[in-house]
Amino acid sequence: MKFYFLLFFLMISNCFGQEISEINKVLEIPDTLGFEKEIRIYKDYSITNTMEIFRMYDEGKDNWIVYIFSFSKKDKTVTKIDQIQFPKEIIGKLKPKNAYLIWLNLLLSNVEYLPSQKNIDYKLKTAKVISEDGEYGISKNRKRALDGESYKVFIKNGIIKNDFSFDNPTIYLKFYPTVDELVSYNELLSIIKKEFNLWE
Repeated sequence: MKFYFLLFFLMISNCFGQEISEINKVLEIPDTLGFEKEIRIYKDYSITNTMEIFRMYDEGKDNWIVYIFSFSKKDKTVTKIDQIQFPKEIIGKLKPKNAYLIWLNLLLSNVEYLPSQKNIDYKLKTAKVISEDGEYGISKNRKRALDGESYKVFIKNGIIKNDFSFDNPTIYLKFYPTVDELVSYNELLSIIKKEFNLWE
């Protein structure tokens, strides 16, 4: 006789409060990624009424632009817009930053091919064989994050398109440090944090 134990330590709450298309309408941006090189990351804070949206794209001829939107889920309005451009020459104390190099580093995180976290759920557990009353079975220990942060990512690089979602990547990486997809989720966010001082 075989038996299995499944232990749930924490319950997860992972739900975007607004449909992406509704948010895009308020932001006055199209649902489809219209530029050959473009990435969007929607970050939802489950315990607040705020979302943040990061958008980076090349208008053409290496003319890169970044927008960072703050969005109120309660009022369905944009509360703040920051725009970042990349001058080719030194302006005052500001040194030029190579946006294309940032883009290449984003691609190194495998953002073009990453699956959603729900598709790697089978990896997010620890398991071992146990014995009880002379019977052998498998004990599975699955840890879940409670509330926190959720992300939805859209990427286009030429003919390659991808979209995926994940939540609480820092917490899950501590739980399961050998899962490659969790490593890549964190690498992606680390680049955004480092280059744009966002989501520290």
